[in-house]
Amino acid sequence: MKDDYLKFELRDTDSSMANALRRVMIAEVPTIAIDLVEIEVNSSVLNDEFIAHRLGLIPLTSERAMSMRFSRDCDACDGDGQCEFCSVEFHLRAKCMTDQTLDVTSKDLYSSDHTVVPVDFTESAGYDSPEQRGIIIVKLHHGQELRPEKALGKTMQNGHLLQL
Repeated sequence: MKDDYLKFELRDTDSSMANALRRVMIAEVPTIAIDLVEIEVNSSVLNDEFIAHRLGLIPLTSERAMSMRFSRDCDACDGDGQCEFCSVEFHLRAKCMTDQTLDVTSKDLYSSDHTVVPVDFTESAGYDSPEQRGIIIVKLHHGQELRPEKALGKTMQNGHLLQL
């Protein structure tokens, strides 16, 4: 057992008990996720709710996850989730100006806090693999634009609620 790693063996039980234990462990781990999305401009074929959902599914990594406050418990912003102690703002500006399709990916997200970033799969991926481009959010065609403003907050896995 270490601070960030635990290995154990579960014996003499059925798979439902192992699955219940796994679910409880996942649900009680504090995570950082995009949970509030305000879309300024969206001329893509996907509606705002779908893009907000896709943004909420992008895995984020940060050393600050344990030190950040939950937005519901933050006294600095009265629980609205708009302060530096409980949220980080992400920006994305994409517009397709050519006749080729533009892939808007997780690598196009810019964070107000350099310690909170989308997970980078580049180390495990090959040189020409699709993972090098990041997770695709939407594909834009000529003249289409996507400009969401996002806030992200600390949440428990079982309490993740995406708001638009």
